[in-house]
Amino acid sequence: TVEFKETFGLDVKFQKAEKYIEESALKTVVAFINSAGGELLIGVADDGQINGVNAEVEKLHKKSADKFLLHFKNRLKDRIGQGFYPLVEYELIEVEEVHVLHIQAKKSDQECYLDNMYYYVRSGPSTDKLEGPKLVAYIKNRSAN
Repeated sequence: TVEFKETFGLDVKFQKAEKYIEESALKTVVAFINSAGGELLIGVADDGQINGVNAEVEKLHKKSADKFLLHFKNRLKDRIGQGFYPLVEYELIEVEEVHVLHIQAKKSDQECYLDNMYYYVRSGPSTDKLEGPKLVAYIKNRSAN
């Protein structure tokens, strides 16, 4: 129920914005909503090293934390949907003198899709995409519980 992402959209190697990095974080949020809920910490590497999102805020959002948070909110709205706003709380928190985006996603009774099309769930420490018969079986089982 806890996941780390190094950045929300900044490719740290090439120092530029990459949509696939954003998508990875959004898949995790969708999976938490479809599963038992969970916390996503953006600015923390998989090994637990806390680098923060300060470099991303400076490089991609004109050094404005508000613009960074607005960008996250807009991605949430565009790719997951406003109907899930009440289930997703997010804030920048200070950890070891850097900012980390803390996202708390709660479980939904309603199915949640990325881009109104892709269904993700958490399975142990990973995010899995469900399609076809596996998706139908999962949703039937979810509805029964």
